[in-house]
Amino acid sequence: MPDWAKPDPQAAKAPASEPAGAADSTSKLPERGHRRIIVPALQEDKKPESVDELRAAMERIVAAPAPPKPSKKERREAREARKLARETGEAEELTDEQWREKARNILLRQLTASDKTAKQLKDKLLDKECPEEIADEVIERYAEINLVDDQRFAKSWVVTRARSRGLARGAIKHELRSKGVDDELAAEALEQIDDEAEEQRARELVRAKLRPESMGADRDKALRRLVGMLGRKGYNGSMAFKVAREEWDERFRS
Repeated sequence: MPDWAKPDPQAAKAPASEPAGAADSTSKLPERGHRRIIVPALQEDKKPESVDELRAAMERIVAAPAPPKPSKKERREAREARKLARETGEAEELTDEQWREKARNILLRQLTASDKTAKQLKDKLLDKECPEEIADEVIERYAEINLVDDQRFAKSWVVTRARSRGLARGAIKHELRSKGVDDELAAEALEQIDDEAEEQRARELVRAKLRPESMGADRDKALRRLVGMLGRKGYNGSMAFKVAREEWDERFRS
C-alpha cells in the first residue's frame, strides 16, 4: 500500500476523555470520521479602561453601521409606551449598562450638532430621566478624551457671539454663566476682547443703524434708540451714550 493511502496512526487513536467540569478555552464540535473540528471560543469584548481604549471604542461606535430602522408599527408602539410612562410617572426601566449606552448615544448626537458644556449635556440626560450618577460618569469620561471641554467652549462662544451678534463682554459673561461655565473660565475667555475692540464693535453697530436718512430727523429720539440697542447687547451706559452721540454727529453734522 502506498504511503499516502496508509491511515494516520495518531488519527486512529481515540481521544482521551477529559475530567468532568474541566475548563477549556475552545468549543468542540462532534467528530467527523477520525477528525475533530475545533472552533475557538468567543471572547467577550473587554471594557475600555484607558483613554486610548475609550477613544478607540468611540471610533468603533461612530463607524458601526446604523441598526435597521424599526417598522411603523414598532415606532407607534414605542411612542405609546413612552406616553403611558410619562402619564403614569414611571421611569424607564433599564439596567445601569443600558443607561450608559443610551447616555453615550444621546451625547454623541448632541455633540455632533454643536459643541456644548458639561451642564448642557447633563441637563439633556436628566431630561431623558437618566440617573444622575450615570450622567456624571459618562460626561466625565467624555471630558477625559476632550469631547467635552468647557474652556474650549467658552473661548469659541466669546468669539462667535461678539462677531455675529455684536455682544459686549457683560452679555456674553451672562450667557456663559447660564450654560454652566465657571466664572474663572469665562473671565479667561473674555480676555480675548479688550476695551478698544469692544468700543469699535459698538461703533460698527451704531453706524449700521444710522444708515437711513430718517435717523437724522430727531437727534434725541435717535440717540435713545441707539443707546437702548447697545444696552440690550450688554454695553455699559456711558460707552453707549458716548458712541451714539459721536457717531450721530459724524453722520449728520459733518
